Amino acid sequence: MTTPISVQQTSLDYRAALAAVTAAAEEAERLGVRVSIAVVARSGQPLAQVSLNDAPPQTSQLALRKARTSAGFKVPSSFFRDKNADDVHLLAALDTHPDLLMLGGGLPLLLDGECIGAVGVSGASQDQDIACAQAALSALALKE
Repeated sequence: MTTPISVQQTSLDYRAALAAVTAAAEEAERLGVRVSIAVVARSGQPLAQVSLNDAPPQTSQLALRKARTSAGFKVPSSFFRDKNADDVHLLAALDTHPDLLMLGGGLPLLLDGECIGAVGVSGASQDQDIACAQAALSALALKE
């Protein structure tokens, strides 16, 4: 006898992604920085992305890579660099992956312990990028 499999997942929709991007952008404006922001689904698929006026063009891809790193591993994008600072071989190997970025500014969106997506911010200092990403989480009533 076979048992049917049932899988149920909570999804992040584009409305929530837009609210997160807006909150991060407003924090960036408050800080006086020009950044790019990306919100991705759990799969890493972009749901919303924006670059503030005069943000360096490279930052849009960097924000997306930070978001995908956080969504994929379900940890802040800086996790591996922070936890493995002495393991230069591991960091070098991870740095070769074109869709990972282990700098601060990417945060997973966790709902009841389940990663439903992530936000990535790039273009300012790591602390400022993280502050903007945290504003996105706050807008969705999520905690880091």
